[in-house]
Amino acid sequence: MAGGILWLASYPKSGNTWVRIFIENLFRNARTPVSINDLKVVGFGDAHIPTYERLGQRRVSEMTDAELHGLRESVQRDLSNRAETSIVKTHNILDVHEGKPLIYVQYTMGGIYIVRNVFDVTVSIARHYNISVSDAVEAICAPGFRTPTTAAAVFQVLGRWCDHYRSWKALPQLHPLVLRYEDLRSKPFKTFGKVVKFLKLPADADRIKRAIRFSNFDEVSSQERTAGFKERVREDQVFFHSGRVGGWRDHLSDDLVGRLIDVHGEVLRELGYLDKQGRPTV
Repeated sequence: MAGGILWLASYPKSGNTWVRIFIENLFRNARTPVSINDLKVVGFGDAHIPTYERLGQRRVSEMTDAELHGLRESVQRDLSNRAETSIVKTHNILDVHEGKPLIYVQYTMGGIYIVRNVFDVTVSIARHYNISVSDAVEAICAPGFRTPTTAAAVFQVLGRWCDHYRSWKALPQLHPLVLRYEDLRSKPFKTFGKVVKFLKLPADADRIKRAIRFSNFDEVSSQERTAGFKERVREDQVFFHSGRVGGWRDHLSDDLVGRLIDVHGEVLRELGYLDKQGRPTV
């Protein structure tokens, strides 16, 4: 692979950071787990504050969101020039915002897209942003859903969960590798192996298994408890929660599940998250 940005894209709380940590351990091939606070192969991404401040020549707190959005092309050009292939994290929908792209395809050479069932995503987003699950449901069903600019990251435009997935699948020249979070959990060697093949790296079984082990939830949550995680939104936040599949059943009422199915049902069926009777499979 050569030439520009390889996007590691997902809706928030879908496993993006988990895959980043796997790739970090895979590339470094160390005998001990890489620190979650020292991720370099896939940096913080296209919302990274220092890059905007360097190119904008001002502190982010001194710029409006419109000014920050106007810097996106410069930021992505800069990221694409850092290496022959730059792997960059994003949560942005592949769409236009206020007349300008969120993702500039001229600096893009491919993508890996991680998708997680919308029910678990909803509960994780509620916990992550400290909002109610009903508010999280409405956010995920809203075309204008976006994150705010904070001390940790520049704002990102998410849109609806179903539209986010469709946007990244719709670009003919992109052909992203699509990974289901649930498959990463249930079939880690096979599914993470697809990442290795996509990146055209040697399929060394021991190396892959070690990278999987060094990036599992027990390891990264232990590191977070010991040293914290610098990408947390709030100091009191637990970034690496259980990561359990199906945990939504303890938190979402039938009405909230129905609302999510009404809005996202077509994509849920396409991805195998609903059975023929329209019931969740996860």
